[in-house]
Amino acid sequence: MSINSIKYTEFVKYVHRQFEDKLTEEQINKILYLKEGYNKDSPTSLGKSLLLNRLIFSGQKRDGEKFIHDQQLFTGINVWIADNHKGKSTIFKVIKFALTGSDSIKKDLKPWIEEIILEFRIGIIDYTCAIDRTGRDRGYLYRMKMEQFLQLRTDNKLDSADSELEFEFKNRTQFEEKMQEFFFDHFSFYTLKYTSKNSAKDNFDLSTANLSWTTYFKSIYLESSNYEHLFFNTESYGAQGKKIFEMILGLPLTYPINMLNLQLEKTVEAIGKIKLVDKSKTEQSKESLTKLEKRYETVIAELEKAKNAVKGTLSERAFVEEYIQIQEKVNKIRIQQRSAEENYQLEKIKQVPLEEELYNLQEDKKKINIEINRLSKQDLNVELYRQAESFFTNLEIKTCPHCETTVSEKKKVQERQTHECSLCGETPTQQKIEEEELQLKAKRIKEEILVHQKKLEEVSNLILEKQTALSQLKELLAQKYEAMVKIPSLESDNAKLQELEKKIDTVLKERAQQKDLFENREKYIKEEAVLKFQIDELKKQKSSTAGPELSEYYLTQQVLEYALSSLAKKRIQLNADILSKLQDLILKEVNSFGLISIEKVEIDDNLNLALTQNGVIVGFSELEPGEKLRVKLAFYLSLIQLDIEHSLGRHPRFLIFDSPGSEEMVPKHLHGLSDMFKSINERFKDHMQIFVGSALREFEQIAEPKKTFIKAEEEFVF
Repeated sequence: MSINSIKYTEFVKYVHRQFEDKLTEEQINKILYLKEGYNKDSPTSLGKSLLLNRLIFSGQKRDGEKFIHDQQLFTGINVWIADNHKGKSTIFKVIKFALTGSDSIKKDLKPWIEEIILEFRIGIIDYTCAIDRTGRDRGYLYRMKMEQFLQLRTDNKLDSADSELEFEFKNRTQFEEKMQEFFFDHFSFYTLKYTSKNSAKDNFDLSTANLSWTTYFKSIYLESSNYEHLFFNTESYGAQGKKIFEMILGLPLTYPINMLNLQLEKTVEAIGKIKLVDKSKTEQSKESLTKLEKRYETVIAELEKAKNAVKGTLSERAFVEEYIQIQEKVNKIRIQQRSAEENYQLEKIKQVPLEEELYNLQEDKKKINIEINRLSKQDLNVELYRQAESFFTNLEIKTCPHCETTVSEKKKVQERQTHECSLCGETPTQQKIEEEELQLKAKRIKEEILVHQKKLEEVSNLILEKQTALSQLKELLAQKYEAMVKIPSLESDNAKLQELEKKIDTVLKERAQQKDLFENREKYIKEEAVLKFQIDELKKQKSSTAGPELSEYYLTQQVLEYALSSLAKKRIQLNADILSKLQDLILKEVNSFGLISIEKVEIDDNLNLALTQNGVIVGFSELEPGEKLRVKLAFYLSLIQLDIEHSLGRHPRFLIFDSPGSEEMVPKHLHGLSDMFKSINERFKDHMQIFVGSALREFEQIAEPKKTFIKAEEEFVF
C-alpha cells in the first residue's frame, strides 16, 4: 500500500493473501468493492469560507405590532448583548434556518416571523436567500447581493434574473434538501452513515441513518445546551461526533472505513437473524402448525380487502424518478453557470482599476500639455521683450516728438549721469532687464519645456500600453460573457420540475387521505411474510441449510474486520501529520486561554480527544465546566486555524457561540473569558466570522463598537 493513498487492486491482493485458502481474489473484490472508491477524501483545504453580510427578518408580533430586524454583519467577532430570553438565540436560530432549512425557532415565536432574507458569501460569490413563511415555507436562493435582490423585487423584475437563480423551493423539505446539496457541493461534504438497533432483547434489526448538513452545522452553531459536550449531547449515538470530526478534517479513508463498517454491521445483523431463526425453530415446533395456518388465512383475507381498497391509488415513483433525472441535469447546468460566472467576474474586476489608471494617465497628459503651453508662452514673451528692449535701446532721439525742441548734448550727458530722461526729466522707477539675464531665463524655460516633453512622451507610451491592455481585457470579457450566455437555459427544465412537483403533491395528498388503508395493508403484508416464513420453516425444519449460509456470513465478517483493521493502520499513517498539527494548535490555544495545567493534547487512533492535565490523562467529559468551555472554544478555533495556517480541513471559518460563560459566574473568570474573546477578535478578525450572544455585560468591549449590538436591561433584541 502507498504511503499517501491506497491502491485498491493492491489492497484487494493484500487482504486476499490472508484468506487465499478460503476465498478467491474475485470474491474478496466483491466484498470490498465500493462504487466511489477508496480515495474520496482529502484533507487539503478548498480555500472557501462562509461569511454572513446582512440579515433581515420581519413580521408581526402577537399583539399586532409589526417589526423588521435589519442588521449588517461583519468579519471578526459580532456580539449581541441582552438579558436572557430577549431574542439573542432566536437570531441565531433564524440564521441556522436560513442556512440549513432546519427550523428550531421557538414555537411561540415562529408565527411572528413572516419573511427571512439572508445575504452571505462563499469564496467570491454573494448569495441572497429569501424565505416566505406566511404559508408553507417557500422562496429562492439567488447569486446576488441583497441590495440588488430587494431592488429587483421592488421593480417586479425578479423574473428577469433567472440566470442568477441558484434554486427555488416550495416547502421546507425541498429547502433543506437543496441547501444540503448546495453546501455539500461548495465544501466537498458528503453523507456519512451509521446504524442503530432496537433495544429489545433478541432484536437484530438495524436501521441506517445519515449525517446531514444540519448535523454538520453543529460544528458551526455551538448552542448553550451543548457546552457540556465537545460536539452535542447525542454525539455518541452512532458516533456522530466522531463522524463530524472526520468530515470537517477531510481525513483520508473516512469514506471506505465508514462504508465497510456499515457493511460489517449489516453482516453481523444477518448472522444474528440466522441465529435467531435457528433458535425460533425449536420454539415454533412446539406451537400448532394448524394455528399458524389459520391465522395466515385470516391475514390473507384482510390483506385482499386492503389491497382492493387502495387499488385505485396512484404511485409517485415514476414522477420522482423523472424529477431526480431532471434535477441532476439542472444541477449540472447550474454548476456550469456558476463556474462561467466566476470566470467572468474574475476578469471583470480587473476592468475598473485599469480604466481608472488609463483615465489618470490621460489627465496627467492634459496637465503636462497645459504646462508646456504655459512655458512656451513665457518663452515667447521673453523673446518679444528682449527684441523690444533691443530696439528701443539702439534708438537715438534728437527732437522731442511733441514740441519738436532739439534735445541738447548737455541733457544727454545728464541722462547718463543722473538717469533723468532727456525728454520728460523723470527718473524711471523700474530697472531695465539686462540681456544676459533674459538669455538665462529663456534657457531655463526651454529646459523645463524639454523635461515636460519627455514626461509627455513617457505618459503617452503608458497610455498606449494601457489602452492595448484594456482592449485585450474587453476582448477576453466578451469571450467569457459569450461562454456564459451559451450555457443552456433552465426555464423549460424548471417548468417540468414544477409540473412534476404538482403531480407528486397530488399523489401524496391522495395517499394521505388513505393513510389508514395503507397502514393496514403494510401491517398485513408484514404479518403475512412473518407467518409464511414461520410456516415454511416448520415444514422444512429437518432439512435446514442455515449452516453453510452462516459460515459464509462469518467469513465475510472476518474479511471485513481484517480489511477495516488494515485500513485503520493505514489511516494512522496518513493522518499523523494533520492530527499532529491540530494537537499543537489546540494546546497553544488552551494554554493561551489560561489553562496552563494542560500540558499535552492528544487525538488518539480512534479520534478521541485526550488531555494531560497536571500529569494525568483526562477526557473532555472529565473537565470542569469552565475548562470545558475553554477547551471547546480552543478545539473549534484550531480547526479553523488548521485551514488558515496549513490549508488543511474544510471548516467554513464561521462560528456561533450562544451564551458562552454560563458556567463562568466568578467575576475573575468572566474577565478572563472576555479577554479571551478580545484576543480572538484581534488575531482572526480578517480570517473568520464569529457570532457571540450573551447576557453578560462583561462582553461589551470584546469587539469594535460597530460590531457590538447592546440592548438595555429588559429590552428585546427585536
